[in-house]
Amino acid sequence: MRISWDELAESPKKAEQLFDLIVHAEYGSNRVRTINGSGGDGGRDAWIEDIRRVVEFKSWTKLGASQRAQVVRSLKRAIETDADIVSWLLVAPVHPTPKDLQWFNSLKGRYRSSFEMVFLDVRWLELKLAERPDIARYMLTTPHQEVIDMQRELGQEQAGLLGGVPDLLKRLDVLSSRSDELSPIWGLDFASRGGRNEVFVRLKPGSPPQRIEVHLDVEEDDPAGPAMTEAITTALHYGSGTVIEPGHINRVDNEAITALNLPWEQVAMVLPDQRVTAGFPRAATLRARTGDGTSGRPLHLTLHYATEGIRGMYVHGTDSTGMLRLRLRVDRPDDNAPELGSNVGMLLQYGPNDALHAASVDPEALLRTVTVLDSLDQAPSMVLVLDTEQIDLDAQTREPTGHFAPIVRTLQDFVIVRDALDVVLPLPVRWTRRDERNIAILAGLLRGDEVPMPLSTTVCHQISTAEEARLYMDLLETGYGGRIDFEMVGLTLSIGEASVPVDPLYVAFSRARITNATEVTAKLAAKKKKVPVDIAPAPGSAVLGRRTPFPSPSPSRDGGLATPSN
Repeated sequence: MRISWDELAESPKKAEQLFDLIVHAEYGSNRVRTINGSGGDGGRDAWIEDIRRVVEFKSWTKLGASQRAQVVRSLKRAIETDADIVSWLLVAPVHPTPKDLQWFNSLKGRYRSSFEMVFLDVRWLELKLAERPDIARYMLTTPHQEVIDMQRELGQEQAGLLGGVPDLLKRLDVLSSRSDELSPIWGLDFASRGGRNEVFVRLKPGSPPQRIEVHLDVEEDDPAGPAMTEAITTALHYGSGTVIEPGHINRVDNEAITALNLPWEQVAMVLPDQRVTAGFPRAATLRARTGDGTSGRPLHLTLHYATEGIRGMYVHGTDSTGMLRLRLRVDRPDDNAPELGSNVGMLLQYGPNDALHAASVDPEALLRTVTVLDSLDQAPSMVLVLDTEQIDLDAQTREPTGHFAPIVRTLQDFVIVRDALDVVLPLPVRWTRRDERNIAILAGLLRGDEVPMPLSTTVCHQISTAEEARLYMDLLETGYGGRIDFEMVGLTLSIGEASVPVDPLYVAFSRARITNATEVTAKLAAKKKKVPVDIAPAPGSAVLGRRTPFPSPSPSRDGGLATPSN
C-alpha cells in the first residue's frame, strides 16, 4: 500500500495513532505506555519504562524552521519531565536532507553525554508498515478502496479448485493474509471442520492494551442466568476464567473490535484465567484443630498456581494423590481498614479426575488423606501452614457431613484385600454400593470374621440318601426349620471391573427351607435310594460366611459341595 504522507500530515491525530500502533508492535504492548497529551504530554507521546526511552511523534514531512523549533521544545520538556531518560526517539515521516541530518546531529552533539538520540524517518516507517500491512489498512484504507479490492478478489475466490489441495492451501494463505489486515489490534483464526465454520478473535502480539466493555443480555427467567453472572463475577474478581456462551452478548464497546462487524448473537467470549506461576509450586500442610487447641495429623499439600483478579486471588493445590483438590480464596485487604489483613477461605473437592487417574492412585496414600479429611470434617477449626506462617481457618457454624468416615472404612478394607490376595485390584473410579459391600465382605472374611453374605436366593443342591432326605424334611419342613451350613465353591465378588474369587468359603443359613419339598416327598414315597434336596434360606434367615468350617453341629449329610444358583 502506497501512503500519501503529505495527506496524512493534515490529520496529526490520525498520524500519531498510526505511529503509536507501530511502536506498540515494535516493542510490545506490555512495555509501551501511550501518553495522553490533553493536559500536556511533557514532551513525550510514548514511554518505554524498562529501557527509559522517550518517543516523540510528529506528522510533518519536512523539517522547516518552525518544525525544528517544535522538536527542540519537545526535547527540552522531556528532559525537564524526567532527567534520567536513557534515549529519545523522534518519529516523523520526513525524507531528511543532508541539512536536516546535520541539524539533528547538532542536537545530538549537545546531549550526547546525557542520553542517546535517534531520528526514525519515513524509510523506517515504511519498512515497519511493510511488515505489518494490517496497521496501514486499518488506519488508511477507505471503504471505496476496500470495495475495489474485494471485487477484484471475488472472482478468484469463486473459481473452482482446479489444482486440488494445493489450490485450497493457496487460497487459505490468501484468506489468512486478508483477514490479518482487517485490524492491527485483533487477529483472526478460522477453522472448518465437520460442516462447521468458526472464527476466533484474539489480541495480536504487540497490540496496545484494550478497554472492552461487554453488554450482556440475560433474561430474568433464564435458569442459566444466575450461574453465568456468578461465573463472570468470579472471573473478574479472582481471575478464574470462564466462557460466555453464544446468545448472551448484546454488544461490545471497543472501536477496533466493532470494526470487525461480528454477529454478536453467534459469538462466545473466553475470559482466560489470569494465572500466576511465580513462587509455585509451594508446599503446605493442613491440620484439624480441636476445641482445646490440639492439632491433628498433617495433610501434606502442594500449591501449584494462583489466579488473580481485581478483588483477590484463588490459590490451587492438591494432595499427593491428586484426589483432593484445594482452592484458597485470598481477598485483598480493605483499603479503609488495612490493619484487618486479608480474608482467607478454603474449598476442598474430593474425587478422581478420570478413570486413568483413579487407577493410578496408591490406596494407602489415599487412606492417609481421607483419614485427615474425616478429622477435618469433625473438627471445629483447622490450620493451614505455609513455611512457618500459620493461617487459622474457622469452620464457624458448618455441620459435619460424615461423608469421609465410610470412605475411611472402605479404604482400610480395600488395603487389606489388595495386600492379602494375589490379585491386581485398581481403585474403582466411583464407589458403588456393591463395591463397598463386597470390599467389606472380603476384608471381613480375611480377618476371620463371620460376615453377612448377599446370598438370600442361593440354593444348596444336595443328592441325599433316602434316610438323609427324611432327616432334612423332619428338620426343615415338618419342624420349625433349622440351621444348616455347607462349603460353597465358584463364588466371585466384583470390585469395579475386577472379579475376585472367594475360596475357601463356608456358608450358613440360620433358618433353612427345602424348595423342592413336593419332589422330595414323591421320591421318598417311591422308595428312591437317591433323592435330590434343594435347600435355601427361609424368609428372614441370616446368611453368614466364613473361611473355615462353622463349629456348630449340623445335620448329617454326605459332605458334597454346594454351588450358587445365581
